Amino acid sequence: MDTAKKFRVTIDEEQCKGCLLCVHVCENRGGKILKESDKKTALGGVKPVAEGDCIGCRWCERYCPDFAINVEEIKDA
Repeated sequence: MDTAKKFRVTIDEEQCKGCLLCVHVCENRGGKILKESDKKTALGGVKPVAEGDCIGCRWCERYCPDFAINVEEIKDA
């Protein structure tokens, strides 16, 4: 029996400058799980946060100019 794959989005808060390009691309091409948080980056940008189940499209990972996002498949133990 095949089960749906599950993915985890990890955001490196030290690398992220808060441009929210990931949120835009997730909203328009992805699974709509990345949102603006109420936290600021050191540069004054807004930190993204993942809320919900990632579909694993990896658009956010591809478009992040700072390589601050990692999407990985969660393996069952």
